[in-house]
Amino acid sequence: MKLFSRLFGFVKPYSGRALFALSLMTLGVSFDLLAPWLLQLAVDNGIKGGSMKIVIQFCLLLAAGQIMKTVISYLQGYNQELVGQNVIFDMREKLYAHLQKLSFSYYDKAQTGQIMSRMTGDIDSIKNFISFGFINMVLGVLTFGGTIVVMMLLNWKVTLISMTTVPLLILVLYQFNKKVGPAWGEIREQMGKLTTTLQENIAGIRVVKAFAQEKLERKKFGVRNEVNFDTNMSRAKLEANSFPVMNLFGGAVFLLMNWVGGIYVIKGEMTIGTLTAFQWYAWGLIWPLQMMGWIVNVMQQAFKAAPRVFEILDTPIAVESPADGGRPADGVQGNVEFRSVSFRYSEETKPLDGEQEKANSSEPGEARSKDVLDSISLKVHAGEAIAILGGTGSGKSSLIQMLARFYDVSDGAVFIDGVDVREYNLGQLRKAIGIVPQETFLFSATIRENIAFGCPEATQEEIEEAARRAQIHDFIQTMPDGYDTVIGERGVGLSGGQRQRVALARAVLLNPPILVLDEATASVDTATESAIHEALADVMKGRTTFIVAQRLSSIQRADRIIVLEDGHIAEQGTHKELMANDGFFRKLYQLQQDAEGFNASMELTQHANTAVSGAWEVKA
Repeated sequence: MKLFSRLFGFVKPYSGRALFALSLMTLGVSFDLLAPWLLQLAVDNGIKGGSMKIVIQFCLLLAAGQIMKTVISYLQGYNQELVGQNVIFDMREKLYAHLQKLSFSYYDKAQTGQIMSRMTGDIDSIKNFISFGFINMVLGVLTFGGTIVVMMLLNWKVTLISMTTVPLLILVLYQFNKKVGPAWGEIREQMGKLTTTLQENIAGIRVVKAFAQEKLERKKFGVRNEVNFDTNMSRAKLEANSFPVMNLFGGAVFLLMNWVGGIYVIKGEMTIGTLTAFQWYAWGLIWPLQMMGWIVNVMQQAFKAAPRVFEILDTPIAVESPADGGRPADGVQGNVEFRSVSFRYSEETKPLDGEQEKANSSEPGEARSKDVLDSISLKVHAGEAIAILGGTGSGKSSLIQMLARFYDVSDGAVFIDGVDVREYNLGQLRKAIGIVPQETFLFSATIRENIAFGCPEATQEEIEEAARRAQIHDFIQTMPDGYDTVIGERGVGLSGGQRQRVALARAVLLNPPILVLDEATASVDTATESAIHEALADVMKGRTTFIVAQRLSSIQRADRIIVLEDGHIAEQGTHKELMANDGFFRKLYQLQQDAEGFNASMELTQHANTAVSGAWEVKA
């Protein structure tokens, strides 16, 4: 009942139209109950009395009533569909808005396919019930009840005998309702899993093809598809077992009525007109009962789909602005302090990327009890460039995520300009922090729209300036429509380095006081990386910059280097100071220097071979 009332809470804003549709439906039912009585009068007073005039009069009344009912049915159908569409529109808007507010911790465990299934198929099931199922259920109840009352008034004996099989029909309907509910619940769940498999395959199609695993993916999808097929067939079997029996008992009502009614007519206890009317009324008994099977189907779909939708709507928002809206962040200078910051993943979250790998390699239960960040204390002055290094799972990305409140700290606090980040307005806080992530996401839109995503009001000149600083302007000019060129989904059509530079331009355009480069040049070649860093030298001036990197070339302009290990600050200092220590930084530096030396040697060898080959060709 609670679920029912919650569903119809969405109908409340449109209760006027809903009541109008119900009123029209009541008028239609009234005509359906009146029409057989008019037919009875036409037969008994007109046909039996031999008066064609009376027959014509009643036929005209029936025709006028039918025209009126046609108009009523149109208005009723339009209004009930309008109510249903408005309800689903509001539900989708509310669900989507809530999804936008949910924190990273929700998306760490949520499956995209399941969310898509709930936003589409589940909400459509709810719409079908609100638009047609509920009002037809009311229509059936009114028609069935009204028909019994009228028939009892005409001849209660024939009515009671004719309805002998109705209790059996209701019993079959009850049993069907008990079984079809769980069946639809399983179908909705399996459809979500099928959608998830499809979404993952499409998103990872390049990996599938790169490893030639099309056959494996077809098999995986085939298994899900087969389970979905079997689940639907189980539900279809329930319908096949129940609907024919309902039709049998419904047909028995009509047969009993004609049989018993015929006996009463022969005995003179019932007129031919009344029997004719009873045959029409019989349909008012049969179709509501038979239709109830379909209505139960629609209702159970909605009642199994609604909890899946409400599950998302009921998910608490873990990270949000303070109740009063929070402090404005438009005047942020960029002084940052991590004060005894610790972070651990709760039961609602799970480790990401490097932290996930580390958790998988730990002893059972260890990942839950060990902090990803453990009492980190760090002060960064406005305009200072800080490089953050560390091995996989050391907590580099987690530290940065605390800054923009993608997650909230478990202990301690993060301050910007002396104010706890939890006191700022969340939207303004994030606009004050320009982030270039390692895994770049671009929308299926123009390059202009992608660069201006965080600042839609930016002028063309500002967009182009940001692109120049990110070393992508010249490439954009070579594209067919320049900045109006539409790139494919997730940036398909651009190389990894080009996508990274578009994302860099997007962050630069915000003109944020704090800039975060999370492996921002990991996908570009050495020459492009060097050009980007030259451009960023100007961009970084006056900004607090955090550079999360593995390649030491990316941190050459850092004022200070922080080395993380197992969630602690293992080392910090300038390049010169860290080289004086025999720690992680010095070992990483030596490894990369050896690798660069090897690569340079290989390039020299290749150039020498080319030169020798060229000399032989000249002599030849």
